[in-house]
Amino acid sequence: MEKIGYLNSFLISSAGYVVTLSIPLFLISKFNASPFILGIAGFFGNFSYTTFTYIFHKLRLKLDFPWFILSSLLISINYFFLQFCPHYKYLFILFFLNGIFYSRFWPSIQYLFSKNSFHLNKFNLSWAGGVIFGMFISGYLFKIKETLPFLIGSFFAFISFLSGFLYFEKFRLFYKGLPEKFYRKNHLDKEIKKVIFLNFTNFFVVGGMLFIFPKLANIIGYSSPLISNILTLLFLMRFFMFYILSKIEIVFNEKILFFSYLSLCLSFVVTGILKNATFHAIFISLLGISSAYSYRLAIFKIIEKGISTELHEAVIGIGLFTGSLIVGILSQIFGIFNGFIFSGALVLLFFLFQEYLLK
Repeated sequence: MEKIGYLNSFLISSAGYVVTLSIPLFLISKFNASPFILGIAGFFGNFSYTTFTYIFHKLRLKLDFPWFILSSLLISINYFFLQFCPHYKYLFILFFLNGIFYSRFWPSIQYLFSKNSFHLNKFNLSWAGGVIFGMFISGYLFKIKETLPFLIGSFFAFISFLSGFLYFEKFRLFYKGLPEKFYRKNHLDKEIKKVIFLNFTNFFVVGGMLFIFPKLANIIGYSSPLISNILTLLFLMRFFMFYILSKIEIVFNEKILFFSYLSLCLSFVVTGILKNATFHAIFISLLGISSAYSYRLAIFKIIEKGISTELHEAVIGIGLFTGSLIVGILSQIFGIFNGFIFSGALVLLFFLFQEYLLK
């Protein structure tokens, strides 16, 4: 069953990211979307994902059912209908619904691997590999036809549904037997607060890059395949780091924390200052190193301390929707290049906040 879980993680990540990059490209191409509209697009899906993940966490709904199977089908249907939206406001509605579907998929699939850290390592490599594959092919598919990424994303999600549905009864019985271990009211100590906040900041930067960088790159004159290649390097670096970190014992360290925030700051600042694809690729890929460290450390600490995985996913969602929204707003007000520079300065403020205010 774990193998099906790895496959589904890969497929849904592939589906998600073949669509995610295509959303800003589609909005720019069809509606000449501004940075603010792109930020709103990133906000809607990730806001609903965060909100409903948190609601399910507060309701203390036990994950004793393979929700990831049903979620895969709903994601597939949603992606299929994206291409038929005559105005971007209808896209926002579908993004919002998609966030709800994902809010059940990821906590459910994580629960499948909760008994064994070795499974978690393979899970990380599975979904991270799917992100790389989906992101890489997205720009090329978009160049062939603007709606093709949506169809391919829908197809991947449907295959995920079929692979789970074929073993539905086995999964149902397996989930019934899993212990309810993530719903104790455990105290969040200072260390885990810092780990969670670093993970939030990483996804804040990722959200800004995913939804606003395509606009910046489009202004410079990058093609859609080049944009997807640059962002693919980010996720390729994250995958590579996941593999390395799976071989060593990962620990919380204040020095690593500082360099993580510094790399996040540089990713934004250099992207805003330089108009060169090579430098963009190098400094955006730095984000992959920090992202792998923060994500893996956060999920291990959360599971180790018996804290809900919904909380972990909610933090990721908050980072993604605030990143896309705030970077979009700053880019709209100050110009897209200055918007990235100011976003880098904001990351430094985040570092000072966690350093001196988190108790």
